[in-house]
Amino acid sequence: MAWRDSRRNRSRLLLFLSSIILGIAALVATFSFGYNLQHDINDQAKALVGADLVIDYNRKPDPQMQHMLDSLGNQRSRERTFASMIYFIKNQGTRLVQVKALEGNYPYYGRLETMPVEAGLHFGKGRQALVDKTLMLQYGASIGDSIKIGELRFVISGILIKSPGRNEMSTTAAPPVYIPLRYLDQTGLMQ
Repeated sequence: MAWRDSRRNRSRLLLFLSSIILGIAALVATFSFGYNLQHDINDQAKALVGADLVIDYNRKPDPQMQHMLDSLGNQRSRERTFASMIYFIKNQGTRLVQVKALEGNYPYYGRLETMPVEAGLHFGKGRQALVDKTLMLQYGASIGDSIKIGELRFVISGILIKSPGRNEMSTTAAPPVYIPLRYLDQTGLMQ
């Protein structure tokens, strides 16, 4: 019946059908683009932060909060970050840096880009430090040299090229230096 009724107005029927087809195609394309965009933003956010969730606080959490934090996931890392001076023993230079004491397998997404590559994977196994590349150039330091943070000496095991959550503007004033968290109390800086 529709075909018979459309004999006089087939051009209108084709216009109507093509409008429906184009409308459905536009909706599918829009929803697909939105889904892909959201998926890419989530992936890039994880890579920027280096983890699924970051909880940042400036004082020790109360026991109830600590219990809740302990119930979240089974892979965790801890980081303590603060500004401090370091001392390059070889050339007796000092510099304000961002000390990042790290424990765990951070980053979970992305990686610490270091030179040599193994330094980012193994620096936490001893009293070793990863020092930002600009500091290494500025003070003429090389891998194997020592730096002093607080009361403790660390061997430079690698040059830090890039890390999650770091941008060039934040490293201009205080470049990062990574050390293992287990040595932080021995530096005498946590008071």
